[in-house]
Amino acid sequence: MKKMVLFIALAMMSVFANAASLEFKFDINSSGPSIYPCDAGLQHKAHPQRVCYDRVSMDSCNPSLCTDEVQCNCVCTADSDSDAGEYRHDFMSVSYANWTDNGEQATNIQSKGVAAGKTSFNRMFSNKDEWNKQLTKLSFNLGSERYGAEFYLDVCYRGPQIDYYAAGSFSDTPNFQLKAQATVTDIISSNGLRYSQLADLEVKAISACDQQGMGSYVYAGDGAGNFDNALLHDITSNVTVPNGQFQYSTNFSAFNTGANLFLINKWINVNNSFSPRFCKIRYTFKEARRDSSDLVSQIRKWKHQKAQVCTYTSINEDL
Repeated sequence: MKKMVLFIALAMMSVFANAASLEFKFDINSSGPSIYPCDAGLQHKAHPQRVCYDRVSMDSCNPSLCTDEVQCNCVCTADSDSDAGEYRHDFMSVSYANWTDNGEQATNIQSKGVAAGKTSFNRMFSNKDEWNKQLTKLSFNLGSERYGAEFYLDVCYRGPQIDYYAAGSFSDTPNFQLKAQATVTDIISSNGLRYSQLADLEVKAISACDQQGMGSYVYAGDGAGNFDNALLHDITSNVTVPNGQFQYSTNFSAFNTGANLFLINKWINVNNSFSPRFCKIRYTFKEARRDSSDLVSQIRKWKHQKAQVCTYTSINEDL
């Protein structure tokens, strides 16, 4: 009986001696994109000539032909040669905060107003500050005598800080698609007169992306916080894209009130690891009535009109 008990005990010891265990550590990297309105600009260049018109009939007129100054209704805008200064009557105002990560409460909320530029855009922010700011409200207030203002909204995109480029080519590599749309809605009209039609409002879009695997910063985390690429600072149609970086722009398109304009629908990368690091999309609007051959129609209506523009911007992984 004792031998049997001893045999069983030895067998159990043998089983435990052959048992194996493993402790294995691994990392999880998590980072998602952030997209936010980050800057705005406004300009009103001098008009090439003055406009004279009869305030009663709204026909063109010549003030030198008036024989009775009391009865004469011919008035003229200022001559551009004497610096009419119409840009001083147009300004933009914003509320803005420091950029915060998704889900974090905005901090340091402030207000700011900027007048239109005379020969070029005056911006809300400069020296690359726009990447660290997010607009919470924006309005363009146009009180110039004539239509002719031009203004823009910038949307900034910070890509996920995941190194797709470091992973190389793998199955189902994320493909990033950029979409940009704009809609205008007239919300205050006077006697049926709508701002978007009176001003012949038009819009175009410009986009640029700094991509992983291209340029000075190859990986997602390279140069974090250093947005020193010119095309991402102040993008224009004339910017030369370095090292094959992504850029796409459209021509100006006229609005149909209430219609949604599809401006950009392009792939940034397809089946490769050149995913976007940082992108900027600029929506530029202009009062095209400035260029009308009907000079009198360039005169801004005195009664209050108001329109609201809605932009839709997405950079998403898609099939």
